Amino acid sequence: MLSEREAEREERRATNLIWNSAADYSLHPESRAYDAEGYADVYMNSIVGAVYRYYDYPVIRKLLDGMENAPHGEAYQDLFWTGLENCAYQRAVGDRPALRLLRLGYARGVVKQAERWNELDLPVCDRLKLEHYARILGEGHKLSAREEKILAALEFPPELTSEQLVERMRRILADYFGVTGGMLRREALGKLPQFMGGFGRRRYSLGARVRSGDVKKRPSRRGPSGAISRLTGEKSPEQLRKYVTDCFGLPMYGARENAAIEERLCRDKHDGCLLHFTRGELGDVSLRDGEVILQRKVSREQSERNRKYYQDGIVAHRLAIIRLTERVRNCILVHLDDAMIKSRAGALDARAVWRAVYLGDSRIFQKRERTTDTELSVDVMLDGSASQLQRQESVAAQAYILAESLTRCGVPVRVFSFCTVGACTSVRIYRDYGETNRNAAVFDYAAAGFNRDGLALRAAEYLLNRTPYENRLLITLSDCSPNDVKKIDPGTGRPAEYHGEAGVKDASMEVEKLRRLGVKVMCVFTGEEEDLPNARRIYGRELVRIRSINQFAEAVGNVIVQLIGSM
Repeated sequence: MLSEREAEREERRATNLIWNSAADYSLHPESRAYDAEGYADVYMNSIVGAVYRYYDYPVIRKLLDGMENAPHGEAYQDLFWTGLENCAYQRAVGDRPALRLLRLGYARGVVKQAERWNELDLPVCDRLKLEHYARILGEGHKLSAREEKILAALEFPPELTSEQLVERMRRILADYFGVTGGMLRREALGKLPQFMGGFGRRRYSLGARVRSGDVKKRPSRRGPSGAISRLTGEKSPEQLRKYVTDCFGLPMYGARENAAIEERLCRDKHDGCLLHFTRGELGDVSLRDGEVILQRKVSREQSERNRKYYQDGIVAHRLAIIRLTERVRNCILVHLDDAMIKSRAGALDARAVWRAVYLGDSRIFQKRERTTDTELSVDVMLDGSASQLQRQESVAAQAYILAESLTRCGVPVRVFSFCTVGACTSVRIYRDYGETNRNAAVFDYAAAGFNRDGLALRAAEYLLNRTPYENRLLITLSDCSPNDVKKIDPGTGRPAEYHGEAGVKDASMEVEKLRRLGVKVMCVFTGEEEDLPNARRIYGRELVRIRSINQFAEAVGNVIVQLIGSM
């Protein structure tokens, strides 16, 4: 049996799988799938996400709730999810081809698990489930004529609506199990029909079990985002700061200076929020603090995966660096101003020869020298929220390509990421302007928590205002899907959820503010197709979508060249 800490980790993993499949990181899933040992199941959580994506889950949830309150309701729910798996898979597989292999692997697991028992001794729900997955593998088992009819009705076609799915399941329960709508409530189920023999002795379930209900009612569960989400509303600001410090690194600023920064930035829409700036230097932590130890372990493992991903594609990545370096260097040579100065060597200035003859001035030559009034700096800001979990390696590789290319061009570069835990937005700086030998530090990038994009852009503005450079360029790598648990006041006096329209509007206003201050802003879009309209609203035309690393140098280089040319 998993410990509470391990259960929280698996719940967070299940939620991430559902987010990825549903393509909606604002979800707070009410159902998750776990195997018999309590570990999150990859395939069935993907199916749960597909149900959220393609169907009206609240309609389906009502029937699941009714089953949960009935004796033997777990068996009814398992039957329902077998039917939902059939239709959700067919709806999702076109968008997610990897589901084919995941489904076959899951089916093999169900069939293998059933080998431990005599098939005839299995409860009817498990015989139906076993037959469903055996047929996926091209195998067949004998069912009675009555069971064949149930399975045919249970394997829902994908074109059914949510209401039709619920109605069809109700008919199955009524026609074959004698369970009517009233019997799905706690007030009195009579004796189960003879056909249901074996249901009451059910001590196991083939495959993963999809658990429904309010996770907060289970003491071993701590909400949709695992350990991190427990912080919201449960820790004081001081406790939250300590937790964020332990997880992400020691603060860059003292308490008084940080308080001044928060007073300036954490106002109006972000009133009550906290900020934490760090270089990622970790302090000592108690061995009993399992949440922090787990977070650090996850970050270390992700850093290793980032480096491996870059090395596995080293040829394409190095080629992207070479091409981007060439594009940016040529642009700088063309656009940045040069000045002619007097010199003792260079091109002879015939007009100044008399100065050597009569005044003994040997500076009668001229040479070009780059002026300092057109200095350029580039900041690269990475969205470090959990919505990036499925693409952390590619984001880290793209950030490294940017940093390395600009460094080779002699351009000062700073790379940092942001994520939000509870009410605190953490900003981690991987390398600063003068740290030309620290580009590899960006491989320490790891995603966690939520993303309050508007406040992160304000933090970026604060950092940019402290730089000596005249021409400033901010490049964000983001999925453009703002989402945070702390609500936002849009000015109406009624707090709204920080996602969707409210989050996009807030982020776009902060980008516009940066541009009014003279900062050029562009985005390398890392999200899904459905979030592309949000990206365009936030960043306008200065937006690049990378489908392949082979496109990176040209696509990103084109926008950088345009922005430098407009400075």
